[in-house]
Amino acid sequence: MRAIALFAGVLVATPTMAEQLIFYTANFPDATSVRLSVLNNSVSQDGDYDFDVAIGLVETDASGTIKYEDTGRHRARVRCAYPAYVSVGTRTYPIAMPLSRSTHDDWKEDLWITFCAAPSS
Repeated sequence: MRAIALFAGVLVATPTMAEQLIFYTANFPDATSVRLSVLNNSVSQDGDYDFDVAIGLVETDASGTIKYEDTGRHRARVRCAYPAYVSVGTRTYPIAMPLSRSTHDDWKEDLWITFCAAPSS
């Protein structure tokens, strides 16, 4: 069962092991794809950030067979308010506002959108 947390009007899903929230997929010419997913998240205890996130990585081939699964939990932090950014390790990546493009090719933007963009339905 998925736990749901409501923070600042944004609905955030906390996925279970079997149900990871995929927020970014890169597709390559040889039909390989790499998916980034949220393994877990929490409201950040650091006042400069809104969320602390653990990211997983899975590479699949053309048939969908897993070729590589990174078992590490890559930590990232997300700040929703201006100045918006995603931090990984000691690097901070600003998120340019507004995000008006229909497609995003930057995993950091997609991670920020997953946690910070107002839901649309």
